[in-house]
Amino acid sequence: MKCGKCVPSCTIYRIHKDETTSPRGFLDLIAQVKQESLEFSPDVKGIFDTCFLCTTCVQVCPLHLPIDVMIEKVRYLSTAKHPISWHKKLYFFLLRHPKLMDFVFSFCHVLAPCAFKQENDKLKWRFKWRAKNPNLSLLQKRAFFPFASKSFLNSHPPEITPQNPPDRPVRKVGIFIGCLGNYNYPNVGKSLLSLLDKLGIGVILPQQVCCGAPAYFSGDAKSALFLAQKNTASLANIAPQVEAILVPEATCISMLKKDYPHVFKNIPDLKDRQEWLDKFSTIQDKLQLASAFLAQYTALIDLLKQRPKSPLSLTYHDPCHAKKVLGVYAEPRMLLQTNHQIIEMQESDRCCGFGGVSMQSEHYSLTLQAGLPKARDIVSTHAQIVSAECSACRVQLNNALEQIDAPTQFLHPLELLDRVLA
Repeated sequence: MKCGKCVPSCTIYRIHKDETTSPRGFLDLIAQVKQESLEFSPDVKGIFDTCFLCTTCVQVCPLHLPIDVMIEKVRYLSTAKHPISWHKKLYFFLLRHPKLMDFVFSFCHVLAPCAFKQENDKLKWRFKWRAKNPNLSLLQKRAFFPFASKSFLNSHPPEITPQNPPDRPVRKVGIFIGCLGNYNYPNVGKSLLSLLDKLGIGVILPQQVCCGAPAYFSGDAKSALFLAQKNTASLANIAPQVEAILVPEATCISMLKKDYPHVFKNIPDLKDRQEWLDKFSTIQDKLQLASAFLAQYTALIDLLKQRPKSPLSLTYHDPCHAKKVLGVYAEPRMLLQTNHQIIEMQESDRCCGFGGVSMQSEHYSLTLQAGLPKARDIVSTHAQIVSAECSACRVQLNNALEQIDAPTQFLHPLELLDRVLA
């Protein structure tokens, strides 16, 4: 931790240049907390909570120190002294009860027009007010995600067969859609189903709950374990029937593929630990980011080459969990550039600044400071569309672009690809 190579690229350090909240500073604080030479006070907890968990430091570190995993552990330990806030407890309760979540989000869809107007894929305040409080002033221009009238999973049967199956046996894949794709951006899932149908690939939609990333990254290990067990058991049931389990969300697949082992290994007093690890091993290799599977294991590119070029110009943002954690960045570009002009932005893999539920709810000003440079980089390309295989990035970039009144529209890669083949 002495070289400091990680410091200049750290998302939070780039905001305020305070090395206390840099990877090197985090490691030093973790060591002091572990040695009990530093009291684990609310202020210290607040410092750990400002990490965006973008994993940039892990990638640039010559030894690839797992700083993100260390911070996840210390956040879990912090809950013993500093309980999770009530609003996060309520949210995580909803995540554990999907039927109640279905009702709440449908209810939000009904009520949202009272306070918000929808423009494309974001909600904006319908009314303006004079705010003397700086926090209220920031809130006034904040753009939010929309609510679907009916979730993606509730809108489709559990198994879908291609309308025009090929002569050979139908291939099958599973889909894990993710919360934002399920409740807020259902067109992502619909586009994936449409593409798979055109490729003659059948789909199984297994029972699924939230991947658990919001709870796990906030230190709620109990909720994360509950959700991990639910999903692992369900996905293991369909694993023998499918060649892959596709996830169109970078954060979700990173949690499923990379963090579930941490959940099962590190949570103390877990009964049948090895049994859960063995069950997870049956699905780990089948979990794939949707674009990676479509580019490598299907004839989608051949279909795209038969269609004309799109007049839309686009720039591509690399989600942290896609490029830095999974190493997926060439595949979505390979698919998109078949029919689109891609204009690369500066630092396409710079963290957008979403940071998770804690950052969005408790440190919104920091997420905004992280997002604005990214928004300016997007606008500097003069591209009409910005795309990323992550709905969390979509929420953050839509809001950041709104702050600078940029006309750039966000579309998921699957939405763009489906439009080409429509």
